Amino acid sequence: MNGMETNEMERVRGLLREPPPPSAEVTAKALGMLEDAMGPGRKHRPRRVPRTGFRHWTRPAMLVPALVTATAVTAASYVALRGNETSDTPQLSREQIQAESVAARTLLLDAAAAVRKQRPVPPGGWWRQRVIDGQAYHASGRGAGYTIYMEVDNDSWQSRTTRDYRFFKTPRPVGPRTPADTTAWRAAGSPLRWQVEADGDKVELTRDNRKPPQYEGSSYVRMPNRDDGTSADVASRIRAGKDPAAFVAAMKRDPGFVEGSAQMLMTGSRYLGDKLASPAARAAVFRTLADLRGIRSVGNVKDASGRTGVALATPWITRVDGTVVEYQLVLDRRTFDILGDQMIVKKEGKDHIPVGALFSYGYTVQENWTNAAPPAR
Repeated sequence: MNGMETNEMERVRGLLREPPPPSAEVTAKALGMLEDAMGPGRKHRPRRVPRTGFRHWTRPAMLVPALVTATAVTAASYVALRGNETSDTPQLSREQIQAESVAARTLLLDAAAAVRKQRPVPPGGWWRQRVIDGQAYHASGRGAGYTIYMEVDNDSWQSRTTRDYRFFKTPRPVGPRTPADTTAWRAAGSPLRWQVEADGDKVELTRDNRKPPQYEGSSYVRMPNRDDGTSADVASRIRAGKDPAAFVAAMKRDPGFVEGSAQMLMTGSRYLGDKLASPAARAAVFRTLADLRGIRSVGNVKDASGRTGVALATPWITRVDGTVVEYQLVLDRRTFDILGDQMIVKKEGKDHIPVGALFSYGYTVQENWTNAAPPAR
């Protein structure tokens, strides 16, 4: 390790120590920032995400500035959220944002303390991770139409001793998820084929989903078939997760860990959710994420499979079609493992996914060591 890397490790280790409480002067300054941001005449221009290629399945770039210290987390969170709003976007109250920001920091620090005490996962022959990814589309029908979902079952097997891996991608049937959408689908004649729009692009869907359209999987998942730099063999991930400071430094060097808190949470989720890392390393990530700007805890939610967890949420994101979404990372309240992540619609856009619906999602079905042999390729 050279001198530069040594200095970086020392800086990260310093960040992982418990910070002192903020002084009265700093607290007063933070509250002053909050009052100034809420003052009359303050205008915020929302930023639109530039379209790059087939935009519908890519994660939006963030709309708020980056990391701040915990001393001003409440005030900074409020400013970050206001920066995302347009004149016709629903707004959260100052009191709600303050309460949810404090709750997020408390949750993340509690998670760090709990995860730090966990025992390492006993190894087996293969590391198996199975995740269901889903994407919403609007289908025309009587009246306002209805929402259908395309899903793919991703089943990954990675060898502990070699670089061998097996990956199985199984499309699931396309169709509605809610009783209201099911009724509307039946009223439309129960079609088995649709032509839908995604950010202005025409997409052909069939009930059997034999040829699923391109999509991007959940941010927290490390699948061996990915070519986006998030995949690694099991041995490398175990080695990388032994030193907490090095693990946090690797997260901060990740190309996705830039621009703002939602992008940081999405990238950070791959590290706090990496159960091949040591409990100490994952706990260090939780402590680091506790200082993110704009992160809120929105309490208990249902993930896309119907399980109850506690969600961390980011400032709202305006997508290219005008849909405003809230990214949620859903954690198990007892173990703090990731149950899944999801985009919840807060304002309908040109893709016509209604408010409150899932825009996209992923949820974990299985994640563990196994000595069972994987299926043949």
